[in-house]
Amino acid sequence: MGTKSWMAVRMVGAVLLGFAVLPQVEAAAFSGSTPPTGSIVINSNRSATKSTSVTLALGWNDADGKSDVVRMRFSNDGATWFAWESLAAAKSYTLPPGDGYKTVRVQFLDRADNRSLVYSDYIRLDTTAPTGGIAINAGASTTISRSVTLALNWSDSGAGVTRMRFSDNGSTWTSWESLKATRARTLPEGFGNHTVRVQYTDSADNYSPVYSDYIKLIEDPANTQTFMLPGNVPLVMKWVPGGTFMMGANVAEDGSSPYEFPQHSVTLPGFWMAKYELTKAQWTAVMNSTPWDGETKVLFDPNSPAVMVSGNDAQAFFTTVSTYTGKTFRLPSEAEWEYACRGGKTTRFYWGDDPVYTAIGDYAWYKGSCSTEPFAHAVGQKLPNAFGLYDMNGNVDEWCEDNFHTDYTGAPADGTAWVDSPRGSWQICRGGHWNEYNVNCRSAARMGYMGGSSDYIGFRVVRTP
Repeated sequence: MGTKSWMAVRMVGAVLLGFAVLPQVEAAAFSGSTPPTGSIVINSNRSATKSTSVTLALGWNDADGKSDVVRMRFSNDGATWFAWESLAAAKSYTLPPGDGYKTVRVQFLDRADNRSLVYSDYIRLDTTAPTGGIAINAGASTTISRSVTLALNWSDSGAGVTRMRFSDNGSTWTSWESLKATRARTLPEGFGNHTVRVQYTDSADNYSPVYSDYIKLIEDPANTQTFMLPGNVPLVMKWVPGGTFMMGANVAEDGSSPYEFPQHSVTLPGFWMAKYELTKAQWTAVMNSTPWDGETKVLFDPNSPAVMVSGNDAQAFFTTVSTYTGKTFRLPSEAEWEYACRGGKTTRFYWGDDPVYTAIGDYAWYKGSCSTEPFAHAVGQKLPNAFGLYDMNGNVDEWCEDNFHTDYTGAPADGTAWVDSPRGSWQICRGGHWNEYNVNCRSAARMGYMGGSSDYIGFRVVRTP
């Protein structure tokens, strides 16, 4: 054989050898004997679900590094398996129906037909809502305090109750919170029935029905006095406990004016103040007159404020009513008025700062709420302050005993009236009125009048113990 022929044979041999070797190399890649490993987690490891549709998080690994994992399959019982399928790190899965614990099993397969162990995770299927209950103050029908205690109970045949939330109106809810068998709660302001609602949820996110109880917030009899005027017309007084407060406005208070500075400390004893502005019925019962007759911007409702009464008219009323009852009645000092109005609050209004005036309509009659009914409204329709006093902001300006001063420099610190000698003609009014802008109904806002009468000025009765 010549040299070319021999070389050709060697080349052909090499080619033939190459075809023989390649299958052997590839076969060796699938010859690993170590089974793959893996994992399964249902619904991010949640303990329960109310839906049969869950999400599986899957992981796998081929430990010998020679053969890749290529397939996976699933089973509910470990005996019956679904067909092998392509790998996916996340997979939707439908649990078998019926409440209770559900186990999902997975097994992985590599290219060498090595099967992994069976890996599993379980979750509780719970489609039954929890139940529960609520009782306010152990089922009492009334309370004199806004602070109440809720007794709470819950039950669940499935995954277990985990959280609860509360509402006063059924539409606005607190955040979900941990379970407690007893819980303190503050009722909204305002006397009358108040309902507290509770709802429970379990670890499967089943919501219970809304359970509720109600209680009636009433006035504390110990803090209330009622005097009967002629014709059995009641005059109801509320006790205002003594204390110390900062009178006037902070310089940073929105809407404040130099008339309200400097803010200063006042300490005063307790006193009785009328629950409402003096009404037409009360004025007429004592004075047997109707000074508001003929006025166009007046509501002729006996329970609306007595208007068109001057500071001197108020003094005449006190003389008459004190003689009739045997008790001494008077106008409040300006310090007493502001202290009573604030009800222990330091905010712009007794319900809060209300920076954009979203709440004022619930508490006061003012220009914005009286645009279609331009007059003082019947007393007691808005929400009261912490002392149980109504309409301290808005409705009518209220006479105080003090003369008007342009600021508080030299003002008394004991709560007494600041009266000039001889008495000046300008007298303080406080509270704002039905035709006043919201900013001028603040607790610190003040106004001076020259003793005349108006359809937006009235007064409120005070009695010293």
